[in-house]
Amino acid sequence: MSNLSDIQFLQNSGISNGDIVSRYLSILRRLEEFITVKKITQLVFIDQDLLKTAIFDYYVDIARVKDFQQIPRANPEKIYGYMAYWLLKRKPVQVKTQFGGSRFINELFVASFLLTSILAEKNITSMQCSKNTAFNKFQSLLFYHLKYRAITQQSLELMIEAFFCGCGF
Repeated sequence: MSNLSDIQFLQNSGISNGDIVSRYLSILRRLEEFITVKKITQLVFIDQDLLKTAIFDYYVDIARVKDFQQIPRANPEKIYGYMAYWLLKRKPVQVKTQFGGSRFINELFVASFLLTSILAEKNITSMQCSKNTAFNKFQSLLFYHLKYRAITQQSLELMIEAFFCGCGF
């Protein structure tokens, strides 16, 4: 999961074990809620080691970016984009029994994570979006992109920034 130099790097970057645990528990709760809402609790499980690795990788990545860019705090676009990237890469939701949609269950969670996060950031409710054709198209395109396209932390960050920019008009 981690090596000693990465752990030391995080500590030197001001990221505490408490930060890591808090993020882990927050994402774990969101994963559990997603699984419950989708009614797939008997069909999947959360691989806690993969989730821990995703959280750790996220913090190492963010700490390196903050160090390189000489910024004290990461903006929401970076936070959500980088977290989504590592969740997508590590795939903590594991399938026990195949079901319709099981092949892309992690991509579906990441899409949900991104959408709920960016909507909350702009104080937009899902109810406000439910009948919005442009938003529905965006949601479908995001899911398609997560399933079939090469993803980077930066491409997700740009997508979030573009969404925020569109909300400003």
